[in-house]
Amino acid sequence: MGKPVGVNPKPTVISVRVTDEQLEAVRRLMEKKKMSASEIMREAFYVFANDLEQKRLDVIRSAALKYTGVRDGA
Repeated sequence: MGKPVGVNPKPTVISVRVTDEQLEAVRRLMEKKKMSASEIMREAFYVFANDLEQKRLDVIRSAALKYTGVRDGA
């Protein structure tokens, strides 16, 4: 019988190629924020995904306002 699967199995690993300048920027952030590179990448993904969702909602809101004839801020 194999090893039992835990409640929290290891997450999937994603690797990415970066330039020397990008790597240095990550290293500076690691030092400044006292975070690992993985933590910084997870945070960056979260911020990016939230920004995309906000933009999507803004487009929907704008279309709804245009459709109903309501002006933004009115």
